[in-house]
Amino acid sequence: MQHTSIVTTTQSSQRASDNDTPEPIVIRQIPRGGGQLIVERRGDQTVITSAALPPDVWRMVHSVEQTAFGLMGLLAAIVILGPFARMWARRTERRAEMALPAELQTLHRQMEQLQQSVDTLSIEMERISESQRFQSKLLYEQGRVSG
Repeated sequence: MQHTSIVTTTQSSQRASDNDTPEPIVIRQIPRGGGQLIVERRGDQTVITSAALPPDVWRMVHSVEQTAFGLMGLLAAIVILGPFARMWARRTERRAEMALPAELQTLHRQMEQLQQSVDTLSIEMERISESQRFQSKLLYEQGRVSG
């Protein structure tokens, strides 16, 4: 750590009566990259120390600050854009549900048509089987009469 110390002396009450202007306290500029001021009072003296952070620590602090801002931005984006994403997903889902009934109606018509075709087919099969029974009966009776 780099230290810069300034020692200032405060005036006692006796000296203050002699001279009405207080002695100025000069504080040097804090080093670039951050630092702190340490003020210590020792009797009639005030010690002000300016301590700068080492460059490695300053880089780490800067990196942590950037990461924190990035995470806060991401959190804000999630909070703001999340409801819009849900709204869009629900809207897309509703559109799919609205399109589905039209397809269901078409499918329902096709199923009814298929059912009618099966009913017609079963009626025709019944007619064919009735015709075969009648022909069998005629052949049997014809064989009994002739033989």
